[in-house]
Amino acid sequence: MNPLDTYLNPLNQQLENFLALLEEEAIALASGNSELLGELTQQRQIISQQLAEAWRQLAEQLGLAADTGLPAMRLRAFSGAAPSPSWQRLEKLTHEASRLNRVNGRLIEEQMRRTQAAMQVLQSASSRGLYGSDGRMNDLLNTTRSIDSA
Repeated sequence: MNPLDTYLNPLNQQLENFLALLEEEAIALASGNSELLGELTQQRQIISQQLAEAWRQLAEQLGLAADTGLPAMRLRAFSGAAPSPSWQRLEKLTHEASRLNRVNGRLIEEQMRRTQAAMQVLQSASSRGLYGSDGRMNDLLNTTRSIDSA
C-alpha cells in the first residue's frame, strides 16, 4: 500500500459522497424542487468543508500549500512515476465533480432565466392594471355583459 493511500482513501470516499450529492442536486434543479435544494445546500456545505480539510491534509503530507492544484500534487507525489490506483481514482472523481458542477451551474442559470422571464411577465401584467393591490385580477372585462351590448 502506498503511504499516501492513508490520505487518498478517505478523500476518495468523500468525493464519492459529494458526487452523489451533486447528482441529487441536478435532479432537484431539473425538477424545480426548491425544498430539496435547501436541504442539499446544507449537506453540500458540510461535505465541502470535509473535502477541504482532507485536501489540506494531503497537500500538507506532500509539503505543499492547501490551494495547490491536482497536477502539481501529482508531480510531487509521483515525480514522473505512474500514479497509484488510489491517485487515479482521485483524478477521475475530481474531474467528474468538476463536470457535474458545470452541469448544475447551467441548470441554475436556466432556472434563473425562467424565473426572471416569469417575473417580467408578472411585472408587465401588474403595470397594465391586470392585477389589483390584493393580487386578484381586476374586473377589466365585465363577464356579465353580453356581446350584443358591447
